[in-house]
Amino acid sequence: MKENTRDIKVSVIIPVFNRQEFLAEAIESVLAQDMTEIEIIIVNDGSTDQSAKVAQEFVANDNRMVYLEQENQGVSVARNKGMSLAKGEYLYFLDSDDTLGSEFLSSSYQLATTNNLDVLVCGAYYADRFPNVMALPTCAKFLKKSFLDKHPDVQFLKGIQPGEDGIFSHELLALTDKVGLNLKANYFYRQHEGQNTSQIIKQTEKIIQAIPIWLKELEAFYERYNLWDKKALHLARFIEHEPFEFRYMAMPFQQEQKQQLFQLIRDFMDSKVLPRLTEKDRSMLSAAFIGFLQAGSADEFDAWYQARKLRNRAKVKALYLVSKLLPSRKWKNSFRAKMKKKYD
Repeated sequence: MKENTRDIKVSVIIPVFNRQEFLAEAIESVLAQDMTEIEIIIVNDGSTDQSAKVAQEFVANDNRMVYLEQENQGVSVARNKGMSLAKGEYLYFLDSDDTLGSEFLSSSYQLATTNNLDVLVCGAYYADRFPNVMALPTCAKFLKKSFLDKHPDVQFLKGIQPGEDGIFSHELLALTDKVGLNLKANYFYRQHEGQNTSQIIKQTEKIIQAIPIWLKELEAFYERYNLWDKKALHLARFIEHEPFEFRYMAMPFQQEQKQQLFQLIRDFMDSKVLPRLTEKDRSMLSAAFIGFLQAGSADEFDAWYQARKLRNRAKVKALYLVSKLLPSRKWKNSFRAKMKKKYD
């Protein structure tokens, strides 16, 4: 590993595990940036393919490259290792099978430094909940290194995936209001083949095992920084977004698993979060999540939610007929979009 003494504006951290067919393209997209004051830190997480060879060929030809290897310990450990070594003013995590648009780093750096931001949300897709952002995927975070250094205990959770990026970003967002947007940051995510049935079953089992660890970490973090009252709504939105919307509502859990997940979320919200929310805070949560928190069981909630969907579909159909009376196509389309969003 080479010692780099140049002025570095951005450190790009690329954890790698068996991505020999995509890694070169990812690295080349960083080297092709219109910003040159960068370093690229590649952390090889025990790859058994030719990823090491691919990376080392780049390292040999560019002094902005840093390469290190570790035994396979997971992406969280690899990211944390890269973060500890980064020398840039800002840092960014790139997955080893994805790529960046050529102005990604320069545009993000300019916005972040001009506005003295600790966290920059990258990409229009991830900004839809701004300013009420409660979590971000790794690809959407452009982070100030000095801000990270002030909170060395906030790292990616070891051995937890998925969810490690959501917890990490949620905690950072709870610690600062210096958050901005870069709507023009182009990140190109590589789609892989869909999961088969056994993989889906394995994923649901991993989620059931991971969520108690998420909640334990969040409880310790909020206690450590004395954030329970100040950031109760921020935490409630995270629980609504991650364990509820992304997991309970979107994944094919068995009914026994749904009840287990239902109880985990309800117990945490009832004991830690709901007592600290004001009436105004509660009104900012979705109707579906409020219904979930008022239900007595997963079966009861599911029945209520299905009935609600049928009622809402009837409302949308009736409002669609009303919209035909509007005088212009633009008004019709706008009205229909709003109603669909409200009742879908």
